[in-house]
Amino acid sequence: MRDPKDEVDYAASGKSVRAAFLEQARRERPVPGVPPKIVWSGRVIQTADAIRAPHRGVVRAQILSEPCAVVQGFDLNVDGWLELADGSRVQTLRTWHDPSLSPQVEYRFLCKDGLLWTWNVYQVVRPDGATVEEKWTENAGMWIEHVSERERVYHCSHGYAVPPDFESLVYKVEVAEM
Repeated sequence: MRDPKDEVDYAASGKSVRAAFLEQARRERPVPGVPPKIVWSGRVIQTADAIRAPHRGVVRAQILSEPCAVVQGFDLNVDGWLELADGSRVQTLRTWHDPSLSPQVEYRFLCKDGLLWTWNVYQVVRPDGATVEEKWTENAGMWIEHVSERERVYHCSHGYAVPPDFESLVYKVEVAEM
């Protein structure tokens, strides 16, 4: 993506974040393996992010924001595994913002391709009363503070925030070698 000052700022477009991503994809061919980006209110917005990761390491994450009306969380994903406390291993790990639990988590991982991915997730209650988990819909997205090459702070909007609220979930991810 070029300098954000040279890009279309979609905040005043009347479009959702998702519609802006689709329009941007028509304007500029997406690069495989690179998260799409748009500009919203002067900030670069993404739906996901990849952090360079060692083959074996530890990922530490911390939720920094207070809970909001929508249940939110984040996913961590590797081409390999993340190890849970009981020793079981998963490729994608979902952590919900639950005030009754510690806001900090830490997991060992094995990463084959050198990238640890993350994105925000949220729960939506449908008109029929069913609760579903979603990501990347309507006004979902994040802007990213690059603290260092392996540490980031994510400012996220869930999909049903109108207008987008990129402070409704804030979390930090740090990747370290073991």
